[in-house]
Amino acid sequence: MAKIDSDDYYQVLGVARSATTAEIGKAYKKLAVKYHPDKNPENKEEAESNFKKVSEAYECLSNEEKRRTYDQFGKQGLGGPGGGGGFTRGNADEIFAQFFGGQDPFSMFFGGAEGMPGMAGGRGGPNVAFSFQQMPGGGGGGMGGMGGLPPGFAGMMGGMPGMMGGMPGMGGMGGMPGMMPGMGGGGGGGRGTRRRRETPDVVPAETAVAVRGLRQAAQHNGKRGVVRDYDDAAQRYTVQLDDGEVLAIKFDNVLQLVDAEVTGTSRDEYNGKSCRVTGFDAEQLRYTCDLGGGKVLGLALDKVILPAGARARVVGLTSASGSKWNDHIGKVVEYDRVAGRYLLQLGGGNQLHIKPANARL
Repeated sequence: MAKIDSDDYYQVLGVARSATTAEIGKAYKKLAVKYHPDKNPENKEEAESNFKKVSEAYECLSNEEKRRTYDQFGKQGLGGPGGGGGFTRGNADEIFAQFFGGQDPFSMFFGGAEGMPGMAGGRGGPNVAFSFQQMPGGGGGGMGGMGGLPPGFAGMMGGMPGMMGGMPGMGGMGGMPGMMPGMGGGGGGGRGTRRRRETPDVVPAETAVAVRGLRQAAQHNGKRGVVRDYDDAAQRYTVQLDDGEVLAIKFDNVLQLVDAEVTGTSRDEYNGKSCRVTGFDAEQLRYTCDLGGGKVLGLALDKVILPAGARARVVGLTSASGSKWNDHIGKVVEYDRVAGRYLLQLGGGNQLHIKPANARL
C-alpha cells in the first residue's frame, strides 16, 4: 500500500524494493491519476503536494542509474530535483505528460465529455494535451476497446465496467474510426484518421526519430520511434516508440533519423558517401553518422549535408537581418554545393540561405 508521506520512494509508490520497472510504472499510473490536482479541485493544494511526491518517486525509481544511486546512498546521493528538494509542479506535469503520451487519462473516465477531442474542450490542463488514436474496428455490440489509451493503462482500468470490453448500449460502433484533435466525431465509413496539413516548421508524421535530451524521463533517451502527430498549442510531438510507449516531447527532444551525405572531411574515401544520422552530441556539436558495415563517424555540422525535407533549427546567426531567425525551425529545400548553403523554407513564406553550421536537426 502506498504511503505518500513516507521519506522512502518505494513506500511512496507502495512497491517492493525488488519491484520491476513495469511494476513501478503501474503504481505511478494509479497514483498520478488519483492525486492529479485537476481531478481534485476541492482539495487542490493537498493533491498537488501528493502528486509531486508520487512523481518525484517515479522519476528516481524509473531511471536505472538514479535508482542504483538511491538504493546505495539514499536521497542524499542524488542531485537536482530528484534529490529530495526542489521538485516542482512543473517537473511533475512534464513527467505526467511524457508518461501518458500527452493524453489525458482521467478526464475520459472522470471528467465527462468536455475533455474529448471532437466534442468540446480537448485539453486536460495547462501542460497536458491528448488525443484518441485509431480505434480497433471490431464487430458490433461495443466500441471494441479504447485504442487511444497509453500502453498498459487499459489493464489498470480493467475493472471499470463498460469501458474496456465494450460500452453497453453503444452497439454498431465497433468499426468507428478514432477521433483525432480537431476532428469531429467518428463518421467517415472506414476512412483513415485525418492528418494535419504539412508545414515547414513541423516534422511530418511517420518520420523516424530517436529520443534525446530528456531530463525528467531520461530512461527514454536513445529509444527510437515514429512521429504520429503534433500539438500546435503545446508545441509537442506525439512519438510512438518501438517498445510501444507513447511520449509527448518537444522538437529539441526529437532527432530525425535521416539519410545524409558526408562532405569536406580529411578522408576522401568518406566524402560523398551516404550515411544515416543516428545521434547528436549537443556538447561537441557533432552528428553520429552510420555509414554501414560497422563504420560510424562523429561529424561536425558542416561535414554533413542534410537531405531535402529534413527540419532544422536555425542557430548562431549574428547579422542584424539574420539573428531574428535564430531558434526558428524550417524545412530544407535544397543544398547549394557551389555556395555551400542550404535553402531553408520557414513559416509565412520566408526563406533563408544559411551555412550547414547554422542549421541543426
